Amino acid sequence: MSSEAPAGPAVEPTTKPPSTVARIFAVMIPALICITGIAFAGAMIATRPDAERAETETEGVPVRVQALAASAEPVSVRAQGQVIAARQLVLQPELNGRITWMNEELVPGGRLREGDTLIRIDSRDYRTAVEQQRAQVENSRLSVSQEQSRQVIAEREWELLDRERGGATERGRQLALREPQARAAEASLRASQSGLRQARTNLSRTSVRAPFDAFVLTENTDLGQLVGPSSQIATLVGTEHFWVRVAIPMEQLRWVRLPAEGAPGSSATVTQHVGESATITREGRVIRLLGDLDPVGRMARVLVEVDNPLGTDGELPLLLGASVDVDIDAGTLDDVYRIPRAALHGDSVHLFGEGALVIRDVEVAWREDSTLLIRGVAPGDELLLSHVVPAIAGTTLRRVDEETDAGTATAEAQ
Repeated sequence: MSSEAPAGPAVEPTTKPPSTVARIFAVMIPALICITGIAFAGAMIATRPDAERAETETEGVPVRVQALAASAEPVSVRAQGQVIAARQLVLQPELNGRITWMNEELVPGGRLREGDTLIRIDSRDYRTAVEQQRAQVENSRLSVSQEQSRQVIAEREWELLDRERGGATERGRQLALREPQARAAEASLRASQSGLRQARTNLSRTSVRAPFDAFVLTENTDLGQLVGPSSQIATLVGTEHFWVRVAIPMEQLRWVRLPAEGAPGSSATVTQHVGESATITREGRVIRLLGDLDPVGRMARVLVEVDNPLGTDGELPLLLGASVDVDIDAGTLDDVYRIPRAALHGDSVHLFGEGALVIRDVEVAWREDSTLLIRGVAPGDELLLSHVVPAIAGTTLRRVDEETDAGTATAEAQ
């Protein structure tokens, strides 16, 4: 029987500790790497080129400018007005009678010339009156002729009687020569002649005529109608002239020239807008200042007379009641400067003065829709068209000339 030796305890392998050399290398290698890197960085810094220091230059705010030049500028007072009739009348007959004829143009809007017959009234009675007065005139002339013949006979008889009696009184001589009867016959002739003229005048009044060039505003009559002096036949408006009643602020009235001592008033241009692009334009002249103020706006009112308001064939007419724009000539302003409205800041303007902002007070001589006429600057001054914010006198500026740069300058300045 075999026997096995008893198992002893397990023996673990032992690790040999690192040597001293190995530990030294483990510490020195990282140190060498760090030292090498530091030395390389120092060499790079030591050998870099020196950079040149450039001084920064302040260019200033970019702005657009406009050179100013003095000029003489015509100016006009712009106001609103309304077209009214210069001549308007209600036509009435002077006689009683029945209408037997009417003009075809005697309708609202009809055009009439001076002297055109509008209506005719039955004239038979008036013609009869003319014949009667004519007969009366003939009788009166015959009476005058008879008295003249009797005077010749009476004068011969008076001469014979005067020689026999040796003279007579003047009163007796007048009676003997039938002078009272002759004067009565002549007076009767004059009366009959006057009656004939009146009868002829009445006959002429049976035809009612237009007193001036006109158009018919309203009409109120018809054939067969019995009319009289109180009947209103039609309302006529003269077409030779229209008036425009213009309201003007009191402070601008001094610029309007009124007629005086034979000198005409200010010329004016009247414009009526009749659509997006169409206008009616007429020339006129100020003829008088009305004696009251406009009850709505408390403004002064002047009348502008417009010739040929209805125009010629093919032209649009200027109609009554239309609201119009009126430009009244106010003369010429000398030594003024035209600038955009946006360039005025309160009572001053901004100028480009030797690269810096200059603020100068000015006088506004005239205001227009988009521009101003000013005084207080000098020829050659350069006006800033760009806004500088904040606007401080002495701010450094830079002029911009190109259009592309100008847009940038405006944006940067704002």
